[in-house]
Amino acid sequence: MVKSLNNNLVLAVNEHDEEFVLFGKGIGFKKKKNDLVDKSLITKTFLSKDNQNMVAIIESIQPDVLDVTEKIVTYGEGQLNKKLNGSLMIALADHIQCAIDRQKQGIDLPENTMQWEIPFLYSKEHELGKYSLEQIKTELEISLPSSEAAFMALHFVNAQDGVESMDETIFITKILKSIVKSIQTLFNVSLKKDSLNYSRFVTHIRYFMNRHLHNKVQESNENEKLFDIIKEQYPKSYACSLVIKEMLNSDYNIDVSNDELIYLIIHIERVVSDTQALE
Repeated sequence: MVKSLNNNLVLAVNEHDEEFVLFGKGIGFKKKKNDLVDKSLITKTFLSKDNQNMVAIIESIQPDVLDVTEKIVTYGEGQLNKKLNGSLMIALADHIQCAIDRQKQGIDLPENTMQWEIPFLYSKEHELGKYSLEQIKTELEISLPSSEAAFMALHFVNAQDGVESMDETIFITKILKSIVKSIQTLFNVSLKKDSLNYSRFVTHIRYFMNRHLHNKVQESNENEKLFDIIKEQYPKSYACSLVIKEMLNSDYNIDVSNDELIYLIIHIERVVSDTQALE
């Protein structure tokens, strides 16, 4: 063990000199530097990303910020019903600490269009961002700007899909915004962002982009018969998919196969149908 952060969190290294933050009730109680960790007490393991110097990062974060961040991450996993990337704990805690430091110094960040777009693109994650602000206010008695909810939401997005960096998440968000705009313009609707089909649509786009960014595109089976059936059954969604395909190709040099178009058409049809059903 390197050091105890509080009663429930310790910074530790393994035999390969890899750094981790370990969580467990009482795991850090009365622990001193270089004490061994009782493995039976470990309930969660958090790690650094991109070989960051975790010791330096951890030392810049107040222990109570780490504690509230662990509670936020645990709640987030429950709400999203999935295990999030182990690096989320450190990244989110670092973000929260920086936001607190900026507030104490009277530094206001300039407005960013992302803070207005994220609630509509990632509604579930934005709710977690708002929950984070509530917990920070309750636990730390610090009221951060409401705009921080959007940027905290991005950390939850980033922790789900195996993307390599926050830059990639922001890039994918930019493309998702363009795709949603294309759908809403063509169908003249405002998509129902809290529906299950919208959530599935967003997840599909994120995984689709992640595959293309990391050259993991599956070989196309070119099921022409199924493709013909789908495009005839959903002509407007097919037309919309062609607009999106052209946009991805011209603006981002991303080629979309007919196999990928099949899934895109189906998702477009579902999210639009959800919205039209309410009109």
